[in-house]
Parts: sequence; structure tokens; C-alpha cells
Amino acid sequence: MRYKIVVSDLDGTLLNSQHRISDYTVSTIRKLEKKGIKFVIATGRHYEDAKYFFNQIGVAKYLISGNGSFIHSENWNEIGRESIDRKLIKTLLELEVEEGTSRSIYKGKDWYTDRIVQDYIDFHKESKYSPQISNLDKFKNVEAEKIFFINPNRKVIEKLEKKMKNLELDKYLNIATSQPTCLEIMSKKANKGEALKTLLKYENIDFKEIISFGAALNDKEMLENSGMGIIMGNGDKRLKEILKECKVIGSSDEDAAAKFLENLFDL
Repeated sequence: MRYKIVVSDLDGTLLNSQHRISDYTVSTIRKLEKKGIKFVIATGRHYEDAKYFFNQIGVAKYLISGNGSFIHSENWNEIGRESIDRKLIKTLLELEVEEGTSRSIYKGKDWYTDRIVQDYIDFHKESKYSPQISNLDKFKNVEAEKIFFINPNRKVIEKLEKKMKNLELDKYLNIATSQPTCLEIMSKKANKGEALKTLLKYENIDFKEIISFGAALNDKEMLENSGMGIIMGNGDKRLKEILKECKVIGSSDEDAAAKFLENLFDL
């Protein structure tokens, strides 16, 4: 099988624990592009944030962001967008959350939050992208692309996820964790796998012709549909248990994805 596209998550996959991409990984991706293999970023981050790494790589062809809520080409043309219905936005924003939980919303090109937490500083120190502090009640009657909740206590996030599923919100929404401390909610039609379907139709390429790398549960649909799905060694244990057919490699701190590609394609 000749693979035509390589897709990679960012945090915990392409980026190391310092939320940076190494020169070695950038160089490997550029060698890949010279062989005619297209590279795609698929991340839960906002596209305005992920642009930093997209531009750093320099040869990526597409960017899937907001866990599949947005798809952009290398020229920043919007290929796809999936929004959460305003009634569901209202329901999500009216959910009672435990003290210390930060709520955020992606609407178009903007990111709003009601509380700044350390993760926002740590995860975005390279891109310098930061949210606007706002009263989120003003978004109760509008559509938006993503809502997410962060709490440093993973048990709080697990409890909130269970609460949403008990309310059967997962019938209408895509609910997934990107980190054990971060719960993300998108349109039911929005996940990395569905976004890839749109992109592959655009490129006239089959899922069997792509390799994907991921580390968290929000990568599940992308990994399970790919011709080759690869999970990082530092990835979520639950993801590894669910997708036992996927190969597990080294950690993002070891540039494992780049090393795997270098060996596979003899770069």
C-alpha cells in the first residue's frame, strides 16, 4: 500500500511535553513532503492557535482544528465547519460545574473563557494565543464550534463527562477528552474522523491510504478509520485499550512519530 497522506495530532503526539515541535520532526515532515506525501495536522486546538505550528512546519497541506469543527487548506480557505446548535449551547452553559472549573468556547475565530487556568499558559506559551475573559452567558443563544471544560482534578472531569452522558447529551453531541483534565464538546458531526472523510473526498483519497498518529480519546475516530493508526506511548491508556489493533510506539519526547516515519519511508 502506498500511503498518500500522513495525519498527526499535536499535543502529546507531534509536540513534546514542553509543547514544542523539534527541529528533527520538522525536518522529517519536510522530507516526507518531498516524496509527494501530504501532511495534515488534526488538533483540538483553535486554528488561530495551531497556525503557529502549521507555519513552523511550512509544508503542511491542511489543518483540522477544534477536533474537526474546522478544516482549512494551506491557503487558509475554509473547507468545512461544524457548529453546535444554539439550544445545546444553552444547555451546556447552564450545566452546574464544580468550583475551579474553567469553561471555554470557540466561536468563529475567537476563544472566550470565564477563567484563566495554568494549562492555558503552559500549552500556549509557544503560539502566544490566549482567550478573552468573558461572561459566557452572552453566548447562550448563539451557535458555536466548541465548548470545553478544564479542571486540574481529573476526577472532576470524569464526573462531568458521566453527568453529560446520563443526560444523554452524547446523543446529540460529540463528547471527548483531549487530556484527562480537559473535556471537549463539539457537534455530533465534528470529530477528527469525520473531518478526514470530508478532506479525503476533497482529495479523492481513500482512508486506507492514510497514516494517522494520536494520543488521546479525541483521536479515536481518526485512528480507527485510517489505513494505519499509530498511538503514542505516552497516550491515554483508555485509547490503547479501545484500539488494540493500533500500533503503539515511543513517546512524543522521543520524537517517536518522526522516527517511525523516517524508518517507514526511508527518509
